[in-house]
Amino acid sequence: MTERISEEVEHETTPARLHPTPEKWSDNEVTIAWLGHASFLINFFGTRIITDPALGSRIGVTPVGDQTIGPRRYITTALNSNQVGPVDLLLVSHAHTDHFDYPTLRQLQSPKTIAVTAENTSPLWQGMKFQSIEEMHWGDSRLLAGVNVTAIEGKHWGARLPWDKSMKANSLLLSKNGVNIFFGGDTAYTDLIKQQLNGIPIDLAIMGIGAYSPKSFERMHATPEQAWKMADDISAKWVIPMHWGTFKLSNEPIGEPIVRFRQAAAGQMEKVAIQEVGATWVLPH
Repeated sequence: MTERISEEVEHETTPARLHPTPEKWSDNEVTIAWLGHASFLINFFGTRIITDPALGSRIGVTPVGDQTIGPRRYITTALNSNQVGPVDLLLVSHAHTDHFDYPTLRQLQSPKTIAVTAENTSPLWQGMKFQSIEEMHWGDSRLLAGVNVTAIEGKHWGARLPWDKSMKANSLLLSKNGVNIFFGGDTAYTDLIKQQLNGIPIDLAIMGIGAYSPKSFERMHATPEQAWKMADDISAKWVIPMHWGTFKLSNEPIGEPIVRFRQAAAGQMEKVAIQEVGATWVLPH
């Protein structure tokens, strides 16, 4: 379930201007591309990872097959499911429909892919065929496909249905070859993340900056300024803003989050690695 409350207004979907070419990426580097919303494709020194894949034209409920009822994209995905290619790790931070998209998950299912999911969400994967489905609770850390994955507690709720309070939401720390990537998932501003990452050098923080209006939504999502502060709190060398510009899930104008984020990062914009759907970035050596 999404937290969207504003009425959906029909709009044109703009084609993504940039399209990654993952088949050309080096296994000796860390390469990351933003596919839209919270979906990132990463080559982490040879481990192929996708986060919160939602690559269809809409997100929402799927009452019959893969036909989705819900908000339509403002910009097309930079890669569709067929173009993504094989992945080793598929990470889903929580069960809200803009992060846990049944049609995309079915399209990406593979006996060679390990899926990671949040506490008490394993039943949602019933019938899907993956190498394994790893339910990770806050504080859990597992070596999966050569990457150490740690579930981090943020400040969000992860229920697929409003009355189910048992499903949790994860942020995730990904570590390999001395490089640490923090994937924020959905979280409001909290000191919990700084506490859990204390002493860990964060090379890249991927932070959600949208869905903060009305004010009550700040209980679940950070504002752009709060997202920048959380990245600064963990001394991230590089930052990528996400969860903006793709789907309208709240009341702020679709383009407002990135404007406010750039203002928050004024004087340090060189730390912002990606700002456009489809852009590809290689972690400097």
